[in-house]
Amino acid sequence: MSSLPPLLALTTALLLVSQAWGQTSNPELSRARQLLDGLHYSEAARALEAARARPGNDRDTLVRILELQGVVAAMLQQPAKARAAFQTLVVLAPDHQLTGDYAPRVVTPFFEAKAWVADQRAALRLEAAPASKTDATIEGVAVQVTTDVLKLARLVRFHLNADGAPWRQEESPLVEGRASVAVKGERVQWWAELLDERQAVLATVGSATSPLRETAPRLQALTATAKPPTGTPELEGSPGSPWRTAAYVFLGAAAGTGAAGGYFGWRSRSARAEVEGAPVDDRGLTTGLTQREALVLDQRARSSARLANLLFGVAGATALVGGTFWVLGAPVTVSATPSGVTVGGEFP
Repeated sequence: MSSLPPLLALTTALLLVSQAWGQTSNPELSRARQLLDGLHYSEAARALEAARARPGNDRDTLVRILELQGVVAAMLQQPAKARAAFQTLVVLAPDHQLTGDYAPRVVTPFFEAKAWVADQRAALRLEAAPASKTDATIEGVAVQVTTDVLKLARLVRFHLNADGAPWRQEESPLVEGRASVAVKGERVQWWAELLDERQAVLATVGSATSPLRETAPRLQALTATAKPPTGTPELEGSPGSPWRTAAYVFLGAAAGTGAAGGYFGWRSRSARAEVEGAPVDDRGLTTGLTQREALVLDQRARSSARLANLLFGVAGATALVGGTFWVLGAPVTVSATPSGVTVGGEFP
């Protein structure tokens, strides 16, 4: 099967990219996509430079710009520029994959950038640093950049909420890979964005939907002491408790003993059936068995029946003990309250 012509393949790839990425708040990026759809690479490169220079790009928009800058540079036979754009892209998003099916002159510098980032361990990393605390309050929160090989980061935008007050923003410059802000509260929620010189978002720690949380040590201690005081009897059973373990052992033994009893019961019935089913003559005398054989079968039937009854009895008793241990192992708590003793739990 023949492949698509390179021009048609590239047009298809760019169309798929445009559909996959959808709309953006950066008008220069939208313009660059239109130019790419028309295969106007030089004009698209200039539009992408304008999109990159626009302040305040969010992280997704920045990643889209960098990918398209690499693609356009590669199509314009500028491999060094393509690698530089792709290196920045992979530093920010190490797991990113190209959106579209591109020619080797695009794919090659992209994978070279991936290999460089992996070899240099250059992926940008932003982490929360230990908060500043007193016994009663949180005094400040901080972040640190542990890896920034390309020296992209400039400042950090903190989003802060102390003791349920309205959220506020505060920016702090990055100094020797660390930034911090003051905040005062017993309970603090926060998250942060790492920004470049154009205030584009490079990385985040926490998010608006999953903020980080800090609690003053005194409140943590009060929360811990709110549990039942020392000395309060608290008994708890669970599926992994010794009672349940013993129950499994006894119930397993009951099942095995019952099975053995069933075997000897069958053996007794078989021997009895062999005696009773032996052929007889006209006088009613057994002819298929000798007297000795009949006696042996009768003894076997009786002994097997006695052993089966014994085993069934043992199985029943063992099952009763196992069931008792199972009930004792059910989740149950017993605790003291001002009004007396409270028992809680659930039926197994």
